Amino acid sequence: MEPIRRRRGPVSKFTARLRKAERKRQLVAQAKQLFVALGYQHTTTEKIAEAAGVTEPVLYQHFPSKKALFLEVLQEIRQATLHRWDKETANITHPLEKLQSVVDLYLGSTRERTLEFRVMHRTLVEIDDSEIAACLRAFYLESEAFLTKILRQGQEAGLFRKGFDPRVGAWELIRTALGYTLTLPLEIPIYQEESYHQEAIAYLLHGMLA
Repeated sequence: MEPIRRRRGPVSKFTARLRKAERKRQLVAQAKQLFVALGYQHTTTEKIAEAAGVTEPVLYQHFPSKKALFLEVLQEIRQATLHRWDKETANITHPLEKLQSVVDLYLGSTRERTLEFRVMHRTLVEIDDSEIAACLRAFYLESEAFLTKILRQGQEAGLFRKGFDPRVGAWELIRTALGYTLTLPLEIPIYQEESYHQEAIAYLLHGMLA
């Protein structure tokens, strides 16, 4: 008498996609580490696959090339950053408070997400690729638009000077944030002081106030 064979139900497509998504996230996470440590040029798909504990063919099932994986890393950082700004300011109506929240969030999250910001900023000085440059450009232009909108609201409310172009103010904030991020790994003593963030924000906004 033959043993009874239990029929297996069909594999859930949702479960399969979930596994694939988890593997993709793992590859992106390992790639971030290597892109920061080695730079884009010296990071290979072989090294990424090895760090993730998979073979290169497995990696290529998710990403057709190293550049495609790198663009995914940049896109994830870009979306996460802008999403955080939207979420944190959604219930704030006062333009000055909203701007303070964004700046404070950036300075604070830079410490928490040092790896992500270092990937982006290292890319600015190392990569000569039009597609990667376009991805970075899109992020900074979206940042400009987000900050400019808040500054214009502040001008309309009489909080900020009406004689300056809010786009210039937005870029001064972006440039200052870039400098902060690039020097953060140096462990500058003043960055460790509790009052630094608030004083830095007040200093940045002083020249814009009406």
